[in-house]
Amino acid sequence: MSKVQERGSPPPRFVQVMDRVNDVLTTLCGTALGLMVLSVFLGVLVRFVFTHTSVRISVPWTEEVSRYLMIWTVFVGGGIAARHGKLIGVEFVVQALPAALGRSVKYAALMLSIVFYALLCVIGWQWVEFGQSQTSPVLEVPMVVINLAMVAGGVVMALNTVALIVDARHAERDIRNATEDDELQAAIDNLHHDKAHAGSPA
Repeated sequence: MSKVQERGSPPPRFVQVMDRVNDVLTTLCGTALGLMVLSVFLGVLVRFVFTHTSVRISVPWTEEVSRYLMIWTVFVGGGIAARHGKLIGVEFVVQALPAALGRSVKYAALMLSIVFYALLCVIGWQWVEFGQSQTSPVLEVPMVVINLAMVAGGVVMALNTVALIVDARHAERDIRNATEDDELQAAIDNLHHDKAHAGSPA
């Protein structure tokens, strides 16, 4: 489940489902990153260590494996980051504006982001159709599998952006502060709570 603190009633069903999906995707991204590190390490080991010994090993597939895992990790990881507003953005403007106007601008930016993700899916699907007859040079993996990362990432980013909006409105949180780290904020709240109790008379 998400680490977002529940305030009052539980989050809507859609948000709960997306958080469970994100947990699975996070595990898959972590696994992909681990495999990518191993693949790069093996490639470096063979190229710069084994070539100077009598051991002769050919692993031309390591570069493709690491590249394609990176592509999928970036797109899916971007979708997970969208759930908590962790994608790169300029927050100065919405924070500098009056509260009501800043929230409106933030919501408008999120809506435009969803439109962009939809366009990403459309373009990604065009790449899928374009690569139907193509395979990778070494592993001969169908390029459809690789190009689908753009579509998957666009879908996950769009759904998680919707989940971010729904969750913020349900919990009555200021959407401008959606990028705050929940664990950090909880720690700050606890610190303020402890200081308040420490300063209160016995």
